[in-house]
Amino acid sequence: MGIDFGTESCRVGIFDLAGSPVSFAATTYKTTHPHPGWAEQSPDDWWQALVASTRLVLQRSGLQPHEIAGISYDATTMTVVALDRNGDALRNAIMWMDVRATEQSARVINTQSTARRYTGNGTLPPTAEWYPFKAAWLRENEPDTYKNAYRLIDAPDWLTFKLTGEYTLNINTAAHRAYYDRDNGGWPVDLYEEAGAGDVFEKLPEVVNDLGVNIGGLQRSAAEELGLIPGTPVAQGGG
Repeated sequence: MGIDFGTESCRVGIFDLAGSPVSFAATTYKTTHPHPGWAEQSPDDWWQALVASTRLVLQRSGLQPHEIAGISYDATTMTVVALDRNGDALRNAIMWMDVRATEQSARVINTQSTARRYTGNGTLPPTAEWYPFKAAWLRENEPDTYKNAYRLIDAPDWLTFKLTGEYTLNINTAAHRAYYDRDNGGWPVDLYEEAGAGDVFEKLPEVVNDLGVNIGGLQRSAAEELGLIPGTPVAQGGG
């Protein structure tokens, strides 16, 4: 079973072991635009869309829950989700297309951080869509939300937690949207400090997984809502 959280809907597909498609279902959700250049969605809406799509795809396929051999997923990125210690969203998610953090991203245009290699040495400027700048915006403009955020993570990593109860980061979006460099010390702290989010690392899971790694089994609470079997293997997804 593959789960795809797109900008407009949650799609769920079932494939056989040769990769041939068996069945698909999709459920839409809304995007709100509180100000020009802003875009937000509700993680609660995401989850309800996943429940609806999963139950519908099983119905259409004619398969039984125990026949699902494994699950993986992807979601839009960098879509930032702020969660409290219970895993509940503190606010709507800030979508990948949201560019409210333009001021924060501009702070590192001339950075001397080794992370500048990711911005093409100035030929490809840093974008307000990426993680450190959205984190810095929250820190400066919604300090209570930032303070109370136990986790501040990308949408695929939110889904990891919802499915398994585990917090991980996926190497795909950590490297591509958040400047994580496994081969050179991990996080470029200097760039994050320049952006204004130098203390955000305590809100990030320490585990950074390759895609496809078996994280564990589907947790019971998620399985019951989705109509699946607890313990069904869940593989690390990405963007």
